[in-house]
Amino acid sequence: MYCDFFRDQYGFKRSYQWISNKEYIDFEASYSHILQRRKLKWEAVLNENGGLIPSKCSKMKRYVRKGIPPSLRGRVWFHYSGAEAKMKSHSDLYQQLVLKAQDPRLENENFEVIERDLHRTFPENIKFKSTIVSDDNNSQTLSTDNVPIIQSLRRVLTAFSLYSPNIGYCQSLNYIVGILLLFMEEEKAFWMLVTIVHDYLPENMYDVTMEGSNVDQAVLMSLIMRKMPDIWNKMNGGVNYDIEKSDGNMPTITLVTSHWFLTLYINILPIETLLRVWDCFF
Repeated sequence: MYCDFFRDQYGFKRSYQWISNKEYIDFEASYSHILQRRKLKWEAVLNENGGLIPSKCSKMKRYVRKGIPPSLRGRVWFHYSGAEAKMKSHSDLYQQLVLKAQDPRLENENFEVIERDLHRTFPENIKFKSTIVSDDNNSQTLSTDNVPIIQSLRRVLTAFSLYSPNIGYCQSLNYIVGILLLFMEEEKAFWMLVTIVHDYLPENMYDVTMEGSNVDQAVLMSLIMRKMPDIWNKMNGGVNYDIEKSDGNMPTITLVTSHWFLTLYINILPIETLLRVWDCFF
């Protein structure tokens, strides 16, 4: 993990938009002690289980909800999500897809879009920062040639576009893979993406119809109306919302909330909060 005064341990710039510098430092100081205690408890559980991650049970559910230590997060996500089992049953598939994607004879309309999005993926994160290069005419361009994590991001996204041709590529997937690559190697990140898209999220979430995203929005609106009526009244003027009778027109707030689900709350929640949500997700 990376850390300096201006960045957190994941390489992101520290944000002082809502809290002061002192409050941020005080939080990290107190939270670091909590993380250390959690790490010791997780290590004890692993030692009791011969170094292996225990099967899902009420105890591990409690441990996960209290937060997975950053040093173990990738390993735990990979195991509990089911991505580990997928990779074991398709041991050479990722490498085959990567090689296929590198074939210059292959025509894939998604590759160009993926290439454009590489520079847009966490540009402020030190690990994703592209280098500036100058040509003979002194014109400057961004280069990813010397940025290993972006090279991995490219391979994972192009491989996924071949694995799931009905989806190909959708903006948002680059952010999901970007977070995964902070905690695991690229082949594992690929199988995590496959598992998230095909096992965890609604069908058609990222295809051209985006029906899955609409399903998420409909469920969210219904829950807000039933569980938070005061908020619903301010959002939609108290107009009743019935999923079964919906004509497809949803409150304008869904123009904002749809992004929450497509990116799994990336760039919406603070990074530590996001990671705790992802801990529970898997």
